[in-house]
Parts: sequence; C-alpha cells; structure tokens
Amino acid sequence: MLSSIRKHARSWVVKALFGLLIAAFAVWGIGDVFRGAKTSAPILKIGKTFEYTQADFDRELKLSLQRVSQIQGVQVTPQMFAAFGGAQRLVDQAESKGLLQAYGEKLGIDVPQVAAIQAIESDPDFAGQTGQFDRARFEYFLRQMGQTEAQYVETIRGQLRANQILVAMMGAVDAPDPLVGAVYGYTQEQRSAEVIVIPTASIADAGTPDEAALKKWHEDHAEKYKAPEYRAALLVQMAPADFVQDVTVSDEEIQQEYDSRLSEFSTPELRDVEQVVVQDQAVADKIVAAVKGGQEFADAVKAETQGDPVALGQVTKDKLPSDIADAVFSLPADGISAPLKSPFGIHVAHVQSIIPGTTRTLEDVKGELRNSLALGRAADAMESVREQLQDELAGGASLEDAAGKLQLNQQKIEAVDATGKDTAGNDLAISPDAVNLIFSTEPGDPSDIAALNDGTYAVAQVTGVTAPAVKPLDQVEDQVSQDWIAAKQSELATAQANALAEKLKSGSDMTAEATALGLTPQVSKPFYRGEGDPEAGVDGVLAQALFKLKEGEVTVGQGSAGPIVARLTGIVPAAPEAHADEMNQLSERVAQSLAGDLQQQFYDALKAEIPVERNDAQWQSLIELTDQ
Repeated sequence: MLSSIRKHARSWVVKALFGLLIAAFAVWGIGDVFRGAKTSAPILKIGKTFEYTQADFDRELKLSLQRVSQIQGVQVTPQMFAAFGGAQRLVDQAESKGLLQAYGEKLGIDVPQVAAIQAIESDPDFAGQTGQFDRARFEYFLRQMGQTEAQYVETIRGQLRANQILVAMMGAVDAPDPLVGAVYGYTQEQRSAEVIVIPTASIADAGTPDEAALKKWHEDHAEKYKAPEYRAALLVQMAPADFVQDVTVSDEEIQQEYDSRLSEFSTPELRDVEQVVVQDQAVADKIVAAVKGGQEFADAVKAETQGDPVALGQVTKDKLPSDIADAVFSLPADGISAPLKSPFGIHVAHVQSIIPGTTRTLEDVKGELRNSLALGRAADAMESVREQLQDELAGGASLEDAAGKLQLNQQKIEAVDATGKDTAGNDLAISPDAVNLIFSTEPGDPSDIAALNDGTYAVAQVTGVTAPAVKPLDQVEDQVSQDWIAAKQSELATAQANALAEKLKSGSDMTAEATALGLTPQVSKPFYRGEGDPEAGVDGVLAQALFKLKEGEVTVGQGSAGPIVARLTGIVPAAPEAHADEMNQLSERVAQSLAGDLQQQFYDALKAEIPVERNDAQWQSLIELTDQ
C-alpha cells in the first residue's frame, strides 16, 4: 500500500500536512499512538468514533514502563508507575487526543491517506542504515505491535487530524518580551548581606523557673507533655519457623529441588559484543573478509560504512535477537560472525571477550534448599494449626486457652503505644503490622486471625485501654524546666538581636557591635530570591525578607542556632542583555506555560461540548491484576 500511494505524495497540501506531522510527533511522541483491538468495555468513549480500550492502555503502559525503567536504571512496576500518577496521565493524554480527534471530525477536517504514508516513511524509527525508509524494519514493528499496516496508517491519520487543531491553536502563542523581561529580572536578581548570628545557647542568664513558673508552663503547653494512648493486650503469633523442627527433608527431595531451580543458582555466560547492521550483502562480506585478513573490526566497519560499530556491551544470549543469538554465542573470543540476517538488516558481530557462566553446586546450596523446603512444609503445618485455632475460638474457647492447647507463642503486653513502645519509651520489638492489629481491635473479644506482611499469622485481644492524658508535672518536671529555660534563652536572644538591629539602623558599625558581643559577622555569597546562602545563615525565608529591603537596610530573621541580624550590602540586578541564550530559553518556557494554560482551557471547553464517557475503574483493575 505504501508503494502504490507514494507517487501521489507531491502536492502542496501533503507538504503542508507533513509540516504538521513534525509538530505532532514533538507533542505526542510515537510511543503513544498505538491502537489495538477494541473491548466491550472501553476506558474512554468520546464522540461518535473514538474509543480507548483496555488493550490500548495495556500497550501504552508496557511501552511507558520500558522507557521509564531504562531512564531510571531500575525495573519500574505498574504499581510504582501508577503511584506516581503515570497511569492516570496515560488516560488523561488519551482523553485529550480523543477530544481533539472528535472535534476535528465535527469540523470536517480530513487528512489524506497519503499524508499518513509520508509521515510513516519519514519516521526515523523506520530508517535503515542509509537513513531511508526500511520496509523490513517497519513490518517487524507492526508484528511487535500486533497491528496491520492499514490499522497503523489509520491511527496516524487520526493523530494528524487532531494535531492540525493543536498546532493551529498553539502555534500562535508567543511570550511578550515585557513579560519575559519581568520574569527574568525577578528570578535572576542577586543580593548579598552581612549577618550576625546570636546563638540561643550563648544566653547564660536565662534564670531558673520556680514552681509557679513550671506549673504555668506545664499548663500552657499541656499538649507537648501528653502521653499517647496505651493498650494492654494478649498477642498470639505463629510463624513457619515455629514448625520447622517437626519437618524432615530427604536428600532426594533436596536433589529434586536443586534440579528444578537450577537456573536460580546459575549465572549465564556474558559476551561483550559489538556489531554493525547493513542492508547490502556485499558490504557485509567485505567487512568479514577485511577482519579475517587481519584488519581491526572498527577499522573495517569505518572503511565500508563511514561509521562506527555499535557496542552492545556485555549481554546474555537472550538479550540478542533470536535470528543472530545462536551464531554470536558460538563464536570464540575475538571472533567475528558471518553475515547474519534479521528483520533489521544484515548483522556482522564481533565478540570482544567472554565471561563464562557459573553454577553453584548442590553442596554449595544444600543447606539453603533444606531450609527452603522445610519452611514451605512448615507453612503448610502452620496453615493447619491456624484452622484449628479458628475452630477453637469459634467453639467459645478463650484466646489464652486455645493458644495454650495448641502450644502457640503468647505475648502478654502490659502497655504499648501506636509506635510499638512501652510507657518508658522502650521498643517492644513488635512488628508494625501486629501493633496495627492491636490498635484496630475493639477491647474484649479476640480479633480475626490476621495474615501479616512478614508471612506470619496473629491474633490480638485487647485487655485494657489507657486513654491519652497529660503526664503529671512531677513525671516531666525536668523536661518542663529545660523547655522553659530554652524558651527564655530564645526570648532574650531575640531581644538582643532586635536591640542590635536598632543600633545598626541608627548607623552603628556592624563589626564593632559584633565584637562587643563576642561575635563575628559573616558576609554571604550573592544569592537568588528564596534560596539564600545557608552557609552564612541566610535561609530562604530570610532571603525573601532581604529582597524587600533597600541596600543598607537591616532585618532580623530566625535560624537553627538562634536569631540572625542581617544587613543588605549588595544588589546585583539581572542583566538580560548579557544572557541572550538564557532569555531565549526563558521565553520558550514562558510560551510553553502560556500555551499549556490555553490548551487546558480549550480541553475544558471541548468537554462541555463533546460527550465523554470515562471509566477509570477499568484501568485501575488492570493495575491491580498485575499485582496478583
């Protein structure tokens, strides 16, 4: 089909639409235009024709996970992707595209099939070694996506129709120079200051609180001295390890387990591979002949292709295309393959080095396997005991009697708070899940037998609850006294800072005043609004205050060590004329922001005009299924 239509792709209309294509891919990206088979329950239905199905979502999710995992260098799961809003954004983007396509249909906008064909042929993802459209590469892509050529062409047609509207709307957005200049001047202005930190801890004459002062402080700050809720409970837990001693494992069973899990104990062979892919058999033959004649692989590739080999790095066999994997892994170190064909072209591979695979012997892992098998059977035994415990409790036995009869571990807890600590603040070494079980159980009857995240079962019976209450003064008197003194020190230090600020405002010398207090002033580095210079004691809040002052004016702020007296010593205005590149970049960002606002308003208007049926439960259920 591409070949039969290509000859008609010469008109000015097609050329204009091809210009729109470039903007379309810049906005949407090739990765999110795939469409597959429709389902009976679409996630989105917009207008008369647009549907976004579970299959569409699943395909886009897989592609997104691949891209994000490659960027982050770790395997990103669907749950992780959804937790950060990625899955939601996929559906939001599909909704936006659907609205644009539906609106384009309503306006009668059409995109000739030839424009979609030309768009596909110009896609660099489908270009071969020469930079031209490679049909084999394109067909391989279609097979991977499970689409026909006609389906993909129609997808691109719909995408181009939507982008005619989007580009027309956003192409006219330009950032006014006065606005860009104002933003640049606001964000790039720098200031510097001279500061004196008055350490709160340096105040030695804060005094000592008498009984009346302690009592009043305790009453005024009662929430600070409040004890949390404590619960007394009987906790019964069972873990697979509790039943291991009753399990026997034979050597034959260990051998069978080893054989079935051999891949876990084996490290596959790695090969450091570089390759070149060409489209001409003669070129591939010349490269092979040159290397066999003594020329370096890179030099031979350069001579025939004017390019360099592609380093694949250290790869396992399964990471190579199936068409070439066997041949590459049969080569010796420094060996070169014969020309190998795949949908991508003709490969010539060079094995630079080989890292042999390794396998841990049965003796190496025998103890590990024995424990694994024993724990597995112990888990079965634990499940049987859990059922017996359930029957005992259902028959009216108390938790203590039932646990005793079944010889289960019992832990009587006198008092535990929601963090797992006792009244003295000691950690009771109870798992967070078990603590949560205690605090979610009503006093009196035992809880249900709960499966905890660590693979154990637990039952809790709350035998007492101590409500949150303010601790008596005699229990916290030392803490109250320390808090009163710290507050008094802070009060006196702040008063000293304010007095110093008034002297400086009256013209006193900052260095002389600091010396009189036994302190040393610091000079900050130039800083931006909201950032400050933490090393000099200027945090973001103090920086904001200094940006409101004129040069020479004084303000007082608060730092972690105590109050800070700061005098503005310098203002460095932004210099847009000296930073043309930064101004251009800022202009683009401002324009993008304005375009984004305009685009969102446009989408909101379309939603009010075009019916949208959206079922988020569909994609949410897919995410949940991948976690099972």
